[in-house]
Amino acid sequence: MENKISCDSTRGDSSVQKLTSDAVIEVNIEIPFAFRAIPTQAIESTGSQVLEQILKAMLPRFMSQLMKDYEAWASGDTSRQPLGTGEI
Repeated sequence: MENKISCDSTRGDSSVQKLTSDAVIEVNIEIPFAFRAIPTQAIESTGSQVLEQILKAMLPRFMSQLMKDYEAWASGDTSRQPLGTGEI
């Protein structure tokens, strides 16, 4: 999964910024023998629709929380502590 987030100022008003996200998900599956009678296109189409609906629900929530977290951080709010070390 790849999620690119960018922030751009609106052309006419430099005080207004726009946060955008572009998500790409690649999934590889091995079709069990019992399902091999189903056309691969049907399985891929169904899987794509399910993932699209999940992204439609998750990304707006993620972006909203990211905005709230940034606003708290930018205002100097130190009441929240990081959950991790930042290391992968």
